[in-house]
Amino acid sequence: MTNSQTIALCKKGKEQGHAQLYKDCAPYVYSHVKRYIWDVEFRKDIMQEIFAKIFINIKSFDSDRGNFKPWIKKIAVNECLQHIRKIRPLTVAKGIDESFDLKDDVVLPTALTRTDIELILKNMPKGYKIVFMLAVIDGYTHKEISEKLNIVEQSSRSQLTRAKKWIRQYLLNNNVQKDLYGLF
Repeated sequence: MTNSQTIALCKKGKEQGHAQLYKDCAPYVYSHVKRYIWDVEFRKDIMQEIFAKIFINIKSFDSDRGNFKPWIKKIAVNECLQHIRKIRPLTVAKGIDESFDLKDDVVLPTALTRTDIELILKNMPKGYKIVFMLAVIDGYTHKEISEKLNIVEQSSRSQLTRAKKWIRQYLLNNNVQKDLYGLF
């Protein structure tokens, strides 16, 4: 990632610092944007917005309060969520119909690849996907998710449970022959 000298240059508004910070951090930021935003054209716009916010707010970054990587991750995720809300407001998904009921004796596969996960997330209903990514992939608590999405904590919990059920059913319906790393 980036070093303290680059951050210091950015805090002084030096173009050289901005260029180096972008070079160092763009792949990391893009990996988060890619998970939330599927449209490539929107990704480009959001990347610009994220780095604009990073450069505007970099003076508020304090290395004594935390590391730089989580700081920019928070900006990236928040910007993605803001974009999603602008396009269409997040609605909490309704209950799963009976076709998603699983039998207790069903053996689920394991060892999903990155491609498998990306395909699953691409097909997952929006409400499930956002909560799943925030909780499982980005490690936010249900309280944090409820604050970010402006929903109650119980909705976050139920959306995560429904997302996991949806993934199980998706894998069974698509005959994915891999293990699930104990996620479910």
